[in-house]
Amino acid sequence: MFRLIADTSISWEYFRDANGFAYVSPSCSRLTGYAPEEFLSNPRLLEEITHPSNRKSFLDHLSHAQWDREATRMKLRLIGRDGHERWVEHVCEPVRDENGLNLGLWGSVRDITEFKKNEELHNAYETRYRVMAELQAEVVCRWMPDTTLTYVNDGYCRLQGKRREELLGKKWLFLVPPATRPSVEAYYRSLLAEPKLSIYEYGVASAGGAILWFQWVDAPIYDAEGRLAEFQSLGRDYTKERQALLDLKDSEERFRTFMSQLPAVAFIKAADSRVLFTNAYMDELLGSGTWIGQIAPPELPGDVVERILEDDRRAIRGGRPVVIQEAFPVKTGQIHFFETRKFPLKREGEPDLLGAISLDITDKMRAEEALRESEERYRMLAEASHDFIFVIDRNDCFTYVNSAAEAVTGKKPDELIGHPRSSLDVPPDMLARQKEANDAVFATGEPLFLEGQYLLGKGGRPAWHNVNLVPLKDSAGSVHALLGVARDVTDSRERAQRLEEANIALKVLLRHREEDRRDLEEQFLANFRKLILPSLENLKKTGLEPRQRAYVDVVEMNIRQVFSASRGAAGLPHVNFTPIEMRIVEFIKEDKTTKEIGQLLNLSPRTVEYYRDKIRKKLGLKSKNINLRSYLSTLP
Repeated sequence: MFRLIADTSISWEYFRDANGFAYVSPSCSRLTGYAPEEFLSNPRLLEEITHPSNRKSFLDHLSHAQWDREATRMKLRLIGRDGHERWVEHVCEPVRDENGLNLGLWGSVRDITEFKKNEELHNAYETRYRVMAELQAEVVCRWMPDTTLTYVNDGYCRLQGKRREELLGKKWLFLVPPATRPSVEAYYRSLLAEPKLSIYEYGVASAGGAILWFQWVDAPIYDAEGRLAEFQSLGRDYTKERQALLDLKDSEERFRTFMSQLPAVAFIKAADSRVLFTNAYMDELLGSGTWIGQIAPPELPGDVVERILEDDRRAIRGGRPVVIQEAFPVKTGQIHFFETRKFPLKREGEPDLLGAISLDITDKMRAEEALRESEERYRMLAEASHDFIFVIDRNDCFTYVNSAAEAVTGKKPDELIGHPRSSLDVPPDMLARQKEANDAVFATGEPLFLEGQYLLGKGGRPAWHNVNLVPLKDSAGSVHALLGVARDVTDSRERAQRLEEANIALKVLLRHREEDRRDLEEQFLANFRKLILPSLENLKKTGLEPRQRAYVDVVEMNIRQVFSASRGAAGLPHVNFTPIEMRIVEFIKEDKTTKEIGQLLNLSPRTVEYYRDKIRKKLGLKSKNINLRSYLSTLP
């Protein structure tokens, strides 16, 4: 009977004595690829197929096992005939006769490769297979109807921590812990009332005082007359399995709680794509509460169902996750877009399940589509512009230029995109000005507007450009590139310069005319004083009649009023400032430099100096060593 059990065991069982293997179960072929006959003919074959890193400790394990009183265990790797490695648990125990003479070593080898591959289920698998391995050493006892023990095996003795002699004749009911004794006694009385094969679980106090949970199989034994003689009980320690089941229950509860709060679609399918589980979010969004047991909702078109099934098969067959994007109708009837990750869920000895998590990316896709449309519109605007529009990254390379690049730089877009800024082929001083402006935008993160000779014009001539530089920032707020728009203002600047020069010439003519007018006035006044006033004085001395004298006084008073008005008008030159001169006067009062005034008014320093000279001249400060700002500060 024991040989039949060993031959049919999924574990590889063997017995070896001093001469080598005396028995090897057929399971060795499944585990190693070597037949039992090969082990029987080669006593060292087991050590030879042990992985080199485990071989020394395994030999020590075998050596010590011959002297140990109990079974010893070891985990190691075996290299099969096909070269693949397998993790196994090796259990061995010395076999002795009634006199204590060592007859040999019993060993059991169990494949635990899958335990190593799946850490999450390791504890549950380890408990399950440990229980299976320990079936050869279950707790066995026989007892009378009054619970008096008539037979106990070694396992029962080890459980109670007593010798066989101390247990036989004692009632096992009194060995049950007080906490569980009432329920066990009730079960025992029901078993006496209706003897039958029964399974019952209860806690047993171990030799160390710990409560172990055992599963007992109780079978009645009848004598030759058919009367109940005794019971035989087979006990299996399933403390760890029970704890694993409790842990699994807690894990499942945590899993369901987590899934109920997950803001994404999540589901589990069987190998044939039948739905086994859907989370709360999926039920709320898709109305999937009725899908359990179905492959797909009946309202889905056949081609959509077939595509879903093919994705399921691809994930399970490939043994690794697949990521797909799919459109699916939600409960409201709208079509939503999902990014779904499907992955196989491995199970020991059973077909894989299929897990999946889907993120609703409808808003994201719509935003991306709107962004693409917006970018396309702005790209069309940029391409239609006559201004030179470009983007430069932190590596000082062009990542975009519009079609106006060729007209401005003489190079086609594909000759600039992906190339450094130095590919513009402009003089070094222009490259230096460009770099200074670009570095300022990258450093400050602020837009910059400037005007100057930053690019060459048509025919390679120096040109003036208005340049706007705008920083492009990433989601973290860091400047990763800058957008530039350069407009050639050379022609308008030259026209403005010519107009300014014409204005200057006109103002010179007007000033000369004003000076001529003043000279003429001064000459008139001088002649008036020299030729007319003396005659009036002489006239008053000629003994005029009162009426005549009154007329002469009126004439003299009016002449003096004319003189006073002329002199007052000549003393107010500042009232003739032009609007731009008045703005420059105000900036001078604020202690702005020529360069700063030019930047504020979009004028060159040379033009500002020209206006400063005009202001000094109008104030009468030309060629005088007087500070203009200090003088202006004294004026009302």
